[in-house]
Amino acid sequence: MTELDSAAGVTAFLARYGWRTTEPVAVQELSGGISCRVLRVATEDGEVVVKQALPELRVAGPWHADVARAEVEARFASVLAELVPGACPRVLATDPGAHAFVMTAAPAGSAPWKDALLAGHVEDDVAREVGRLLGLLHARAADRADLRTEFADRGNFRSLRLEPYLAVTAEAHPDLAGRIAEVGGYLDGPGTTLVHGDASPKNILTTPDGRALLIDHEVAHWGRPAFDTAFVVNHLCLKAIHRPARAGDYLRAVEALLEAYAEAAGDAGAAPAETALVLGPLMLARVDGRSPVEYLDAERRALVRQLARGAVADRPDLSELLRRVAGAAAAGGTAAGGVAAASAPARDRAQVRDLGPDRAQVRDRGPDRAAEGKDPA
Repeated sequence: MTELDSAAGVTAFLARYGWRTTEPVAVQELSGGISCRVLRVATEDGEVVVKQALPELRVAGPWHADVARAEVEARFASVLAELVPGACPRVLATDPGAHAFVMTAAPAGSAPWKDALLAGHVEDDVAREVGRLLGLLHARAADRADLRTEFADRGNFRSLRLEPYLAVTAEAHPDLAGRIAEVGGYLDGPGTTLVHGDASPKNILTTPDGRALLIDHEVAHWGRPAFDTAFVVNHLCLKAIHRPARAGDYLRAVEALLEAYAEAAGDAGAAPAETALVLGPLMLARVDGRSPVEYLDAERRALVRQLARGAVADRPDLSELLRRVAGAAAAGGTAAGGVAAASAPARDRAQVRDLGPDRAQVRDRGPDRAAEGKDPA
């Protein structure tokens, strides 16, 4: 496999497809990913991005994956551009031998949604755009028999999601292994639409003109849409616990995202009960699986662990689960180190209002912002 680990190698690779790099060669490795080498390169025709799959992920322990996933990613990007025009960078060239492809660069000034969220900048409009994008993907792919066949292989999903997230977490919590295995069986059961599989805020770029671009499609497959909704909602919930003074903002973003998603996806989308089913195990996986989030301290990891264990065990509906997230955030904000989320006083919680079986709305009360500015960075 051609290693694109030097300026000379990247220059030669692009030259095969007709691009001439600038002099001097300007190659910038983009951060954020653990599974691929991603390079932004200046050419005489403008900037492009070169992405190459790595055989071993850059994490603490051994984690190997099939490098042919690069072809899956490039193909999914082309399909997504057809289903939801403008939803992702455009693929310009693919090289199966190098397990790499070339795509357009995101507009100048674009940034991962994760950066804004971690800084406490939570915009409902961005959340709605993300929900709309995922909903349109699920709705427009659902009746496509050709996509069902083309993306039937779930090898990458199993090796990069089910095993490191659910199986590893089940080993860490043997008393919950059966419940987690049931969710794994559901996710690996008959699919209903095309699923992105990695709808994390780090893989959602926000552009200066307010659009959301979806990137990193290597675990795309025909599967259960609830994986996508639970995956992105999980990140918002974890950030609510990380920055408790802004918990109401993050949970309102959950509301905005899910409302926009339901409107766009229609009957093809994940039901709230399905999202809730998957959300509990994914939350537990982000503290005790192979890829824990990096921003939670030990005290908040304990809060998440207790919250998630309860969700896996008793499977609350989505409204109740979001109430518990609000309670855990309040516990973390008012009594550092406390793990009794359920005992947090109601006046300290972001309020979650249930609008029935199809929606979960979250409302924040003004006084809850009193501790703003005291969150960890």
